[in-house]
Amino acid sequence: MRIQMLLLSALLVLPGLSRADDNSRYQALPLSGTEGGKGAGRAFILDTRDGHVWVWSESELFTTPDGSRRYGAGFVYQGKLRPGSQPGEFIDPKCR
Repeated sequence: MRIQMLLLSALLVLPGLSRADDNSRYQALPLSGTEGGKGAGRAFILDTRDGHVWVWSESELFTTPDGSRRYGAGFVYQGKLRPGSQPGEFIDPKCR
């Protein structure tokens, strides 16, 4: 229940979520392997309109402005998807 509440609150901060035409713009799916891990929940988040992708994690390693490192909840931007031209096509994230 805690993971769902954190994920819901995180989704509310994404821009444009409150507009009526964007009600299903952001889709979130839990990532497998989170149960029984180190207590850290993770989710895949997709912007279905523009193709942006994030991974949200309860326990992500961050470097703070002073250079120290710590674990905390946060989003990691994965990039922008593009449509494929055939089923099973590998889409290289480095190709633009």
